[in-house]
Amino acid sequence: MPLWNESPNYKSTTNIVMTLLEELLDKGYCVTLDNFYTSPELAELLLSHRTDVYGTLRPNRIGVPEEIKKGTLKKGEIVGFQKGKICVMKYMDKRPICILSTVHNTVIVEQDKKRKKTHGKSERIVSRKPQAIIDYNLTMGGVDKADQCLSYYPTVRNQQKKYYLKIFRQILNQSVWNSFVLYKKNGGTMSHLDFRLQLVEELAKIYGESKHSSQNTTSSDRLTGRHFPTHIEPTHKKKAPTKICIVCSQKFNDKGQRVRKESRYQCA
Repeated sequence: MPLWNESPNYKSTTNIVMTLLEELLDKGYCVTLDNFYTSPELAELLLSHRTDVYGTLRPNRIGVPEEIKKGTLKKGEIVGFQKGKICVMKYMDKRPICILSTVHNTVIVEQDKKRKKTHGKSERIVSRKPQAIIDYNLTMGGVDKADQCLSYYPTVRNQQKKYYLKIFRQILNQSVWNSFVLYKKNGGTMSHLDFRLQLVEELAKIYGESKHSSQNTTSSDRLTGRHFPTHIEPTHKKKAPTKICIVCSQKFNDKGQRVRKESRYQCA
């Protein structure tokens, strides 16, 4: 018997998380989420099922204090609000970061970090961050890095209406990234962009040949030889089918645009 049944009283993102976690609820687990799913509503619901949560938070979520939404901070400053076990905090790094956690507070800890200097040597510097952000980066940093890298080379078009093509393109893009990660782990030196370009070139060598034989539009025999024009027969899809003229399509108009000329006749 399932532990969770979707309810119209909750947002779709809350129902998604609860459905995926239904077999893990009431067992004392702690789940990490990104800002698409994290909300005070979800945190309260998970706590009622003995499950902790922490993750980045969108400040416009219902239940987030106005001071978090509109307050301005200087770099290194933090502000937080506690309600029961739920702590909502905002920390200013290079940009403001909002975090919700049921296992953290606003404590800031020091963390060693390497930084390369201009002359080639490196020195250790100390950075100060909330423990919640450090733990989030340890658990979700890889996911965020992958999402960031995939966003540089998007394959899903916003105007794409067929949902299954969006899913296919996303899976294909993720597969390319996974391949690049394995390539780097095995000593590869190419950048992400160069890896993708070489992949395209290799795939084009295998699958790039046209199934249709190329037509030589400059052949004098083809253009001046003996031809017999025939009418293009209608099909069950088109009553008046046309084809692009291979000669006219090579011409350009006054604006430099290629001329598209279609005809009801073809040469036989």
